[in-house]
Amino acid sequence: MVLSLAAVMAGVLVFVIFVMPRGSDESAVKVVETSEPMAAFARQTPYTPLAPAGLPGYWKATSLRLTGPTGSSDGGNVAEATVGYVVDRSGHRTYARLRESNAPNAVQKLLGNRPARGTVDVDGSPWEQRPDDDGHLALSRTDGGLTVVVDDGDGKGGASQGDLVALAESLQPVQAIQPSGT
Repeated sequence: MVLSLAAVMAGVLVFVIFVMPRGSDESAVKVVETSEPMAAFARQTPYTPLAPAGLPGYWKATSLRLTGPTGSSDGGNVAEATVGYVVDRSGHRTYARLRESNAPNAVQKLLGNRPARGTVDVDGSPWEQRPDDDGHLALSRTDGGLTVVVDDGDGKGGASQGDLVALAESLQPVQAIQPSGT
């Protein structure tokens, strides 16, 4: 009986050593496509949406939420976009988020009661710094009825101010795609 148990355990040991898959300590990042959905979104919105262009390869879009014009009861034609990013540097992973809205109270809606506590220069334009009480940072800018917010995702492992500025600097107008057949 001991011999049989030893043979079975040897088989299990061989399986564990040679067959069982091993992964890295870091889990894979699931990347989502953003360019085509944002281009389709641009066709429906009352404003020209912005999206990053030219970010380094370690910036990976991981979530996308688009809300088309709502035709809300307040007579608004509000549209919103949110894109989540993982800044996936070797050995150091952080999170960032891009949000934009044409709601009249967009800063309040997106950030709550975070007062502006200074500005930071992004390509010659002032962006308001809006830290919260927990140390999370958001940068916001309203121009022509469009409010854009880049922030650290409000969670553990948020991006640095330098990363948020890099995201803001990369923003470019999205060209709307036309439906096929037109």
